[in-house]
Amino acid sequence: MGTVEETQARVNMYGLLSRLLIEEVDFYTLEKIKENKDLLDLFPKTKEWDLFWEKDTQKLIEEDLNVDFTTIFILNAYPYESVFVNDEGYINPTITNPTLMFYKDHGYSIDLNETRALSPDHIAVELEFMMNLIQEELNAIAKEDEEELKRIRNIQKDFLKEHLANWGTIYLLSARELAQTPFYQDVSTLAMEFLLNDYEYINELLGTQKN
Repeated sequence: MGTVEETQARVNMYGLLSRLLIEEVDFYTLEKIKENKDLLDLFPKTKEWDLFWEKDTQKLIEEDLNVDFTTIFILNAYPYESVFVNDEGYINPTITNPTLMFYKDHGYSIDLNETRALSPDHIAVELEFMMNLIQEELNAIAKEDEEELKRIRNIQKDFLKEHLANWGTIYLLSARELAQTPFYQDVSTLAMEFLLNDYEYINELLGTQKN
C-alpha cells in the first residue's frame, strides 16, 4: 500500500494546486516557491524567468501574474466542468450538477460563500475534494483498515475517471496555451501532469491491494 509519505505528498500537491487555481497567487505563496528548492523545481519555466528574480515580488504579482490569471481563468477559460463539458457552455450551480451529486453521495458538502467559485465543479473545488479524500486515506492507513482504504481509493479513482482527470487535463492544456507568463504555464502543466500521474498511481495501488 502507499506509504504515509507518498500519501501526504499527494495531499500537499492537491492543496497547492487548489490554492493556485482558485484565486490569484499571494505574496507569501510566491515567496515560498522562490525560497524552497523542492517547490521551485516544480516550476521549471518560472525558475528560468528573469522577471521572477529581478522584479519586486509584489509588483510581479500586481503587474504580471494577476493580469495573466484574470485573462486565463476569469475572462477566457472558465474553470468549471459544466462549462467545459456541456455544449451550452454555461455554469451549472444547481442540485442537478453531476459533480455536486457526486460530492453529496460521498458525504462531502461545500459552502461556496467561503470561496470565489460560482459552482461546485470549479477545478479548484474538485482538487480540494481529492485532497480531503486523501486525508481520509491517511487516517485509514494509520488505522491499518484495508477495507476503508480500498473504499476511499475507489472513490478517488471514480472521481478522477468521471470528473477531474476526465475534463481537467484537457482544460489545463487549454489554459496553458492561453498563459502569457512562465508561472501560469508551469501551473497548468504541473496540474495536468499530476492528475494524469495520480490517476495511474491510484489504479496501481488498487491493483496491488489485497481483496
